[in-house]
Amino acid sequence: MLGWAALGVVVFGAIKIVHSQQAPSGPPSPAAAAYLPPAPPAGSIFADPLGFSPPVHIDIPEADIHADLLKVGLDPDGGLGVPPLDQAQKAAWYDKGPAPGQVGPAVIDAHVDSSETAGYRGAFYNLGEVLPGEQIQVTRADHTVAVFTVDSVQQAAKDQFPTSRVYGSVGYAALRLITCGGDFDYAKHSYVDNTIVYAHMSETDGR
Repeated sequence: MLGWAALGVVVFGAIKIVHSQQAPSGPPSPAAAAYLPPAPPAGSIFADPLGFSPPVHIDIPEADIHADLLKVGLDPDGGLGVPPLDQAQKAAWYDKGPAPGQVGPAVIDAHVDSSETAGYRGAFYNLGEVLPGEQIQVTRADHTVAVFTVDSVQQAAKDQFPTSRVYGSVGYAALRLITCGGDFDYAKHSYVDNTIVYAHMSETDGR
């Protein structure tokens, strides 16, 4: 996410807020209800939740995304950790939250690009091409594969990051993928938006 500048997610108690480099401006934010976790479409199939096992790899075949996973926590400034720029072709699972397959929103982030990788592409370079209904496969250390179906994709301004939609409690195994998106602000060396994918676990595959 953050090929050129990191996404800051700071923690106040149990609430994670994206920290902006500038004061919010423009029209008022939507009502709080607009930021509730998105519900999967009617008729969605839900797989039974799995126990804990760290994720090791992610595949999104339709978008040609294939990446090994690192574990990250919070950086020294309280921001969500990301892969080192020289490992931008890997993605990162936030290990202070649920593992993919467990009940709740598992969070995986990655760079969209990086000047330190071949071709400048990060692991989530194609994340903006993901469409609702497509599948995400997360391979776990216990050799099970948690298969998620994409519910929706959102582009959100970093200074209006939908914290509750991303991190809000849900009663099923959910997945959130985050990277940078939108225009690049050369003055701040940062993208102005985030691309966020919301998905629910629809099946599992034991391997």
